[in-house]
Amino acid sequence: MKRVGSTFLILILSVCAAHAMVHVLEGSLPCVEQSIATQYDVGPATTGWLQTVWRFPWGVGALLAGWLVDHIGAKRMLALYLIGGGVTCLMAISLPGLSMLFVSMFLMGVMGSIYHPAGLALLSHETTPQTLPKVLGWHGVFGSLGIGGVPLIAAAVLSLTHSWQVFYGVLAAMSFSIGAVFVYLTLQSPERVFTRSGQPTAEDQGQWGSFGVLLVISSCIGLSYHGVMSFLPRFLSDAQVLGFHTEGEIGGNVLAASSLILGCFGQFMAGQIAKPHRLELQLTIICAGTIPFLIGMSFASPEWKWWCVAAWVMTFFMHQPVFNSLIAKYTPRSRRSLCYGVSFAMGNGLGALAAGMVGENSDLQSAYLGLAGCALAATVGGLILWIRTARTPPIGP
Repeated sequence: MKRVGSTFLILILSVCAAHAMVHVLEGSLPCVEQSIATQYDVGPATTGWLQTVWRFPWGVGALLAGWLVDHIGAKRMLALYLIGGGVTCLMAISLPGLSMLFVSMFLMGVMGSIYHPAGLALLSHETTPQTLPKVLGWHGVFGSLGIGGVPLIAAAVLSLTHSWQVFYGVLAAMSFSIGAVFVYLTLQSPERVFTRSGQPTAEDQGQWGSFGVLLVISSCIGLSYHGVMSFLPRFLSDAQVLGFHTEGEIGGNVLAASSLILGCFGQFMAGQIAKPHRLELQLTIICAGTIPFLIGMSFASPEWKWWCVAAWVMTFFMHQPVFNSLIAKYTPRSRRSLCYGVSFAMGNGLGALAAGMVGENSDLQSAYLGLAGCALAATVGGLILWIRTARTPPIGP
């Protein structure tokens, strides 16, 4: 790493906590969509499009966020995302009616869109190409803790209060608390903003053809991710694991949490084994590895549902340290935040459509066959990237 010391450690841990928080916000709706459906007397088609309304700006908004980060700095934008996320949680609680809930979720997605171009660019600027995959592995572990932790938070709150509004009140408090840390960090130290130099250097260049292939892969990965995650507690609400039989939303959240937390191991393992010269092949293998488990989820009986999900989670989340390292590998520092934003927009803007489409499907499980097709397309993209890199080695960050 370029710097060591307590200030650097605090910065890295704060970024990781912000990463966990954005995935807590992202995973909040699947945890309570059944309660929302009951309150407003609607079905999964409506709650599916409600999730698309959250997830679409979360992806597309990263384009503007990436541009802003490149111009005004990451720490300021991270503070804005966290404070804004807390405010929109309170809006979801206080604004009446289903229409206003759609508005609140849209704005929450806008606030969440800031994180990835800001947080990932900040980490890539503060580390070397050799240490970045390992740092991103730990960064991913925190993200998986957020993804796996939010169903547990929801299960606890719902069991105590039976209120999805209280759940969002808890999330608001969490977001405000981490946001206060970034306000402090912004005030304590100057922002590092990378700009294009007058004379082009290696750091100002990029491999844009390979980056374009990465965008296609990101879109395919995003479709499979959002399609699975949007209704995961509902999918597991009738699952059986080692004799334990779940019923309803609370049980589905418990099983979702127990499977999603396994993503921590996948992230950590990928961060340890990822190497700059073989990232393309590793990404291809990881994408291919998710296909059999998505097919398994399409046909799984209640006894096998959790096991298929757990295996998919372990494999799928290995891609994040590898994929995010590849973006840094193919893009210039002066446009790093914007490039992360473009990638995130493709993966989570287009990917958000999967939430609504899966919700429209009368047979939830059959939708996973289509998601397996998306994973296959990502695998083909990985092979193309691997071949391109073998012919034209990248310049590097």
